[in-house]
Amino acid sequence: MLLTALVHDVTHLLAEIPADVLGLAADREEGPEPEDVKAGWTGFAVFVGLIVAVVLLLVSMARHIRKVRGQADEEAEDALWAQEQRDLADRED
Repeated sequence: MLLTALVHDVTHLLAEIPADVLGLAADREEGPEPEDVKAGWTGFAVFVGLIVAVVLLLVSMARHIRKVRGQADEEAEDALWAQEQRDLADRED
């Protein structure tokens, strides 16, 4: 309901934009041809930096997952040991 009202309001506002404003947007000068533009070394460095960052994040995540799994295993072993101790104490009574 809220989304429908929002879409209706935005559509209504867009319908009121004067045609000359839309005409100005259409008259903009075109940019350079795609074959004239190159990413260059800066773009390459950014790309490599992003790859390095992703790899470092994946390594960090793997370490954290291993640590959490180890803690969960230790907690399970501790709980099992405590249960066995309680069972032994109950048998002695």
